[in-house]
Order: sequence, then C-alpha cells, then structure tokens
Amino acid sequence: MFRALSPFVVTALFTLNSPAWADTPQKQDDFPASDTFASGWKYDQGIGARVNIPEAIRLYKIAADAGNPLAKGRLAIIYDSGTGVAANKVEADRLTKGLYPEILKAAENSNAIAQSMLGYMYSDGLGVGRDAQEGFKWFLKAADNHLPVAMLNIAVSYEHGIGVERNITEAVKWYRKAADLNLPIAQAYLGDMYLNGAGVPRNEQEAFRLYSLSAAQNCAHGETNLGALYDRGCVVGCNPFEAARLYRLAADQNFAVAQFNLAELYKSGSGVPCNLAEAVRLYRLAAAQGYQSAIEALRCLGYTDY
Repeated sequence: MFRALSPFVVTALFTLNSPAWADTPQKQDDFPASDTFASGWKYDQGIGARVNIPEAIRLYKIAADAGNPLAKGRLAIIYDSGTGVAANKVEADRLTKGLYPEILKAAENSNAIAQSMLGYMYSDGLGVGRDAQEGFKWFLKAADNHLPVAMLNIAVSYEHGIGVERNITEAVKWYRKAADLNLPIAQAYLGDMYLNGAGVPRNEQEAFRLYSLSAAQNCAHGETNLGALYDRGCVVGCNPFEAARLYRLAADQNFAVAQFNLAELYKSGSGVPCNLAEAVRLYRLAAAQGYQSAIEALRCLGYTDY
C-alpha cells in the first residue's frame, strides 16, 4: 500500500537550539546557579556531551527557579518557539516579565549569550517591544563575540528578511560560518539549503553529508532530515529501518516532525512492526505541539482528543 512520504523539517525561524561555543573564552556574569545554567547550556549545545534538550530544560528550570536571568531567558525562548516542548506563550511571557533590564545589562557587559537572547527578544517581541532591526544588531554583536548561534540567527534573518533585507546568498554564507564551527543545527539548516537548492546549487549529496554531521551530534533537525533521506531512498538506498532509528532519536527529544514521521512508519509497518496504537500515541505527542499534519492524521483515524 502506498504510504505518504514523511516530510522533511523546514528551516525554522530564530533559534537557540543546540548552539556551540567557539573556543574563545566568554565573559560570564555572576548570576545565581551559574554552574547549573552552564551545565544546561552544554547539553543544549552538545559540548562534551551529545545534545540533550530535555536534560537542558530540566537544568534551566532549576537555574531559573534560583533566579538566573539567562536560564529564564532561555526557557522563555524554548516555550515561545516550542523547542522540545509544546509552545506556551503564556509561560514565555511569565518568564520574561521584568527580565529585559538584566539581559540588557549582561549584553552590554559583552555576555554573548545575553546578546543573542536580546536579539531574539527584540526580533520576536518577547519581553520587549518588537524591533527586528534592533534584534539583528544584537545578533551581530554576539557573532562578533564568536557565538555560533548568533551567526545562525543572522543567517535566518537574511533568509527570511527579518530586520534586514532578504538575501539568500548572505544567509548561506552565515549558515556556513556557523556550520564550520561545528554548530549542529547550522549544519542541518545548511543541509536544507543544499537539499532545496536555495542560495546554492541543489546538491543532495552535500545535504546528506551535512545532515550526517548534525545527526552525529544528536541534533533532532539533522536526525529527522537524514531519516527522511533514508525513508525516501534519496541519495542513499531506501532503508526504513535506518529511517525509523533516526526518527526515534529525534522523537525522544520531543521533536514533533520526527514523532509524526515515526508514527507514519508504525501505521504502515515500514521499518517497524505495524502498530496503530503506537502510531496514535506518537501522533498525539506531535499534535500536542500543534503539528498540523499529526492533527489531521488523528482526525482521519477518527480521533478528536488530541
């Protein structure tokens, strides 16, 4: 029976997901629970450990409860964007209430994480009035302080024309800068550009290489799109078993697209035993994050309690 092809992840908007420090030491502020925040940041970035967003979130919550403004800001961005959790704008607003002065002070003190957070806050109107151009300026400041995730967000700004004139060539250049610093999410996003022929000649082999680098660091975006290549038999031979393995790695990080893709495999029995109950469970996990394809799949199966 024909099975609908599992979708690829599309390049997302602003992210602080899986960023990695450059080797240049960063100036740190004396915040409460700074060691706990730093541990969460390492799991967030995959520094000395594979990326583990749920563990990073757990540590951020501890640091945020202790009053660490960077942890509050990071959690707010996670809830605002729905990274590894269901999007929750109310919680994001709660966490950023009154937070702006502390983040601004740290940013003005050359804290690169704070600078990048401030860029996101301005660009998305989170805890401060929306000002995409001001956000872009703060991303540039953080990039000057060698923070790869800021380079990534500069690329996203250029790709989508946020705070700066849209320029796909510049976007690719900045994605490459961050990817060359081994930032796994940047490797995945650059892979998207090659897969779609956006700003570069279409090159599925290069997309496969970049997704592989990203997936090796447990980046859910890279794992999902690498899994989709195996699922579709694109570049590599069709291998639903490898697709299922990769989807599961990303699904375990609460990545909605991977949860949906894995559910599709369970529904059809491709690469895994046919198991409609497991498919429904995974659809529901993705639907809880607002993933429309999962919601529609549940509706087609007669479910409305998602």
